[in-house]
Formats: sequence, structure tokens, C-alpha cells
Amino acid sequence: MSGPARVVYLSHAYMVGGAEEMVLSLVRRLPDRYEPTVVCIHSAGPIGEEIRKTGVPFHVLGLTPGLRRPFDVLKLRNALHGFQPAIVHTFLLTASLYGRFAAMMAGVPVVIGTEVNIYENKRASHARFEKWLMRGTDAVIVSAKSVKDFYIGQVGADPAKVDVIYNAVDWSQLETTMTRDEFRASIGVPTDVVAAGIIARLTEQKAHRVLFDAMAQHAPLQHLHLVVVGDGELRESLKQRVDVLGLQQRVHFVGARRDLGNILAALDLFAMPSLWEGLPLSLVLAMGAGLPVVATRVAGIPEVVQQDVSGLLVSPGNSTELAQALARLVEDASLRRSLGERARAVVLPRFGFDKYVDAIAGLYDRLLAAKGLA
Repeated sequence: MSGPARVVYLSHAYMVGGAEEMVLSLVRRLPDRYEPTVVCIHSAGPIGEEIRKTGVPFHVLGLTPGLRRPFDVLKLRNALHGFQPAIVHTFLLTASLYGRFAAMMAGVPVVIGTEVNIYENKRASHARFEKWLMRGTDAVIVSAKSVKDFYIGQVGADPAKVDVIYNAVDWSQLETTMTRDEFRASIGVPTDVVAAGIIARLTEQKAHRVLFDAMAQHAPLQHLHLVVVGDGELRESLKQRVDVLGLQQRVHFVGARRDLGNILAALDLFAMPSLWEGLPLSLVLAMGAGLPVVATRVAGIPEVVQQDVSGLLVSPGNSTELAQALARLVEDASLRRSLGERARAVVLPRFGFDKYVDAIAGLYDRLLAAKGLA
């Protein structure tokens, strides 16, 4: 192969989330032997607009492939054929299903999928389709060992085709432009209270309701403030839940934000009460900011958070257990400090982007070599 190998990064849209952050950071850091191109199947999304500004080739197809729009699958195939990539690397559900299928039909030499969560409720039809897609898929990158084990069992994937590459964090996101007090004042959080935060899409998976219930039911948390960062389809219903619980003065919805350094620097602790997960990047970022974390004992989280060493772990969906763990941190500043310091020491050397990009590029090298294209 003469010249750099073209890699098409493919997703339905690039909204605000961990997978999208991966693509943004990859196109900024991919070694010169690879030439990135970013394709949005349907629309760009906010992270897509940031990717566009990097100057990499960027394409929005305006398609909605699926059983109801089969011709959009063919249009996607034609688009991928026109880009002539050596590798198509897909992210999130639509691209994982129809993007891989279209890439296979287009004769792309190397097809790669990603699986960032344990999807216990994945449709049986999707699992069967993914099992079939594995025949033409060269690798699926998963975000944790637990995700690999579950995915292999769910779709019958060949273990040799499933690679664990832990997600990475761009530590420059921790830079601040405001003081702690300035940021708190800007969102209405008093400077003299303990404040927790959650950075996650407002979806059922992230279990915001469980967190709100924990705050409402436990007396030691009666003065705790919570900063809710993110947006999603449950925004209005979650706000209504906060009103019903009488928490409207202590729960601050700030929407999807990019100034995460300012937010994390203004917090005292971080919560991640997800019902299911892969390995949430916002959790790792919070640990890198030196915050003590309370998170659920699901998927890849225990691979990073060690109980009473680098954080506190609780059972998913258990608001009482969550409340008790939060209270431990609210009432003990020295525990917050020790857990936060250890959390930072654990994640900083492990989740930097240099290691992640090296692992991704190494996988690309291996797969191209196997096809005689390296």
C-alpha cells in the first residue's frame, strides 16, 4: 500500500459522549501512517462539529439505515465504496449494525466494531445480526474485560476477534478558566456546601432517579448539592422528579457542557450510579481530577475503582446503599481527600491517550498485515 492507509470513522451522529470523544481524540493523534476520515451516517452532532474544525475530511450523509429504509443501507455502502478506505472503524449501535454490513458489502479490507457497554437488554434480533456480522468483522474493540466476556457470550463472537483496549481520557479537559467559587456562583451552588456531580446522558441507564432518591431519603445528605451535567430524553421527567422530592434548590441541571475542568474543580465528590455500563469516561476523568467517587459495581467499573482504596462501590439500583456511601464522603473530609488522591494516582498513568492511540494503531497494523496490506 503506497501512502497512508485511510481509516473511516463511522457513527450515526457524534453527540456528547465517551465514544464520540474517542473519535475526536483519535483524529487529532493518529500516527502519520494513517489518514483519518470521519463519516456521520445521519447528522454531525456537537462533537461532530468539533471534529470538523480539526480539518480532517468530514462527511454528513443524512441517512437513516434500517429495516424501514433498506435503500439507505445501499447508499451507505456506495458512500463507503467511494471513500476507498483500508479500514472502517464503527462506533455505537447504528454504525455497529448497518455500518459494518455496508462496509462488508463495499469490500472494505478491514472492518472493526466497538462495544463500549454491557447491553443486557439488547434485542435478540440485534444479537443474532451481530453474530452473523462477526463473519465479516476483523475485530471488535471492547472497553473492559467484563465487556469482552459478556459480548462473547451474547453474540457467540470468536474471542480472538475481540480486543480489550481501555478507553482513554484527554487530561487537558481538566484545565480550568474559572475559580471554584466563580463557577459555583455561576450555577447557584453556595461556596460553603459539599457538592457532588454526575456527568452523563439523561437516560435510564445512568440512574439519575436512584441518585435523587438517595439524596431525598437520608438525613446526612439534606444539605448536599448535586450538579447534573448532560442532556437527554429524560430531561423533563427528571426535573419533575426533583420537584416531587423537594430537591429543586439543591439539584442543578446545567445541560451538556464542555468546560468539564471548571465543573470538576468545583465539586467535592462524584457519583456514577449506572444500572449498566462499560467503562464510563466521565468517571475516569473525575478520578483524574482527584475526586472521590461513588459508583455502581457493574461491568468495567470495578476494574478501575477499588473499594475503600480509590472509591466506593455500591449495588446498582439500590438508593439506600448509595445514600450511605455518599454520606460517608459528605461527613468525612479526610476520607474524601485520601480516596481522591489514590483515584488520581491510579488513573493518570493508565488512561492517557498516548497508550490508547498506540494500542489502536497497533491493532490496525496487525489487521492490515494479516490482509497483506501493511
